[in-house]
Amino acid sequence: MKTSRIRYELAQAAYAVHAALEHELHGTLLELDLTIPLADVLWQLDPELGPLSRRELAERLHCHPSNVTFLIDRLERRGFVARARVNADRRVKALALTPAGVQVRERLIVTLAESAMFAELTRAEQRQLADLLGRCADESRGPDIPSRDR
Repeated sequence: MKTSRIRYELAQAAYAVHAALEHELHGTLLELDLTIPLADVLWQLDPELGPLSRRELAERLHCHPSNVTFLIDRLERRGFVARARVNADRRVKALALTPAGVQVRERLIVTLAESAMFAELTRAEQRQLADLLGRCADESRGPDIPSRDR
């Protein structure tokens, strides 16, 4: 099957943006002593969405719950994540960012949002890009993973 030119250009551009974002984030991750999987946990534990169970977080990260335990243990030791019992079910522990975790998450967001790759875009173009990327992300989510409010 031959890929059409537009599909190739779209795939190439998406990959280039992904690589550029990782490059932009690299220095901040080194400074904060974080890996990309740890940063992804911080991103998924959005304070506006409230605490998540280990299973919910695993679904968002597309990984096994045992991997989440490993990541959460590392972030908990650093004081970025806390576990608390859920009132409805005392067996389930909810995961949430601590104030220090919220600060680190915000630092990651600022690093990407203020990236040079977006600096040349007008405010309207930034809004349009955010909307288009949000639509793409919404389409790729499974039915069990709610979309993020933008």
